[in-house]
Amino acid sequence: MTNNLDLKGPAFVGLKVRDVEASARFYEHVLGLRRDPEVFPRGMAFLTYPVPFGLIQAPPDTNWEALPAPIETPAIWFKAADSQVVHDALVAAEVPMLRPLTIGRFGRQFTFLDPDGYAITIYDRDAPAAGWQHVGR
Repeated sequence: MTNNLDLKGPAFVGLKVRDVEASARFYEHVLGLRRDPEVFPRGMAFLTYPVPFGLIQAPPDTNWEALPAPIETPAIWFKAADSQVVHDALVAAEVPMLRPLTIGRFGRQFTFLDPDGYAITIYDRDAPAAGWQHVGR
């Protein structure tokens, strides 16, 4: 295996969903994401940065009942300017919470369930530029 593949990280993250339009309405109207105007054959994307996030129509034979609940893989995290504001808005919209709002390594963070049962985490603090080993010194 070569060590010089020079990968930069994900360029797109997409979740397979039951109903692209229903899930898109949730992410657009409840979370406030902006839709990418480009049309894709089996899904859609949002104008998230630095990595676009999208929804892909699951094959019709997908057995959703056979999937683990909640769906925690892949781990999807969105950074917010203020996790408390997002948390309060989702609670007001009666979005199911999986993990309560806590203060942790990534600031205020919590996890909710999207319409397809994916566990989505919101946080508001990035890793320090110098790395975690320099924190608290």
